[in-house]
Amino acid sequence: MTMFTLTAAKEYALKGDIETWVHLFLNGEGDNVGLSEGLKSRKRHWVGPIEVELSILERVVGPELRMEYVENEEWWDYNINQICQRIEGGWDMPPLIAENRNGVLSVRDGNHRYGALERLKRNKCHVIVWDDISVENTKKVIRE
Repeated sequence: MTMFTLTAAKEYALKGDIETWVHLFLNGEGDNVGLSEGLKSRKRHWVGPIEVELSILERVVGPELRMEYVENEEWWDYNINQICQRIEGGWDMPPLIAENRNGVLSVRDGNHRYGALERLKRNKCHVIVWDDISVENTKKVIRE
């Protein structure tokens, strides 16, 4: 089994160790060491992976000027097209990683995967969410 898949993330979650999977992913295929290091700075409360509507997630990377991290449109489209091909080929896509920011689930890793799902007109995806207050705090947002 490949380590960086939804299936693997679910197995780690069943063992009560989703945080380990998150750091392995971010330091491996996810290529987001900075986020991994930042997450280690304090206690985090984790939920997931769970399937949610894309509409409750907020993307923070993209070519739009309103994005927190603006990316060149050609580079964005290239990445999105590559991911679309993988998804359409049956890729066991790893869950997105989001932060509960005062009731908004902000995608902190997986913005390109999110963009590909949008382009493919998918309505749902799996996500792992962290919260600095409690698991219950995040579950409340997901149920609303």
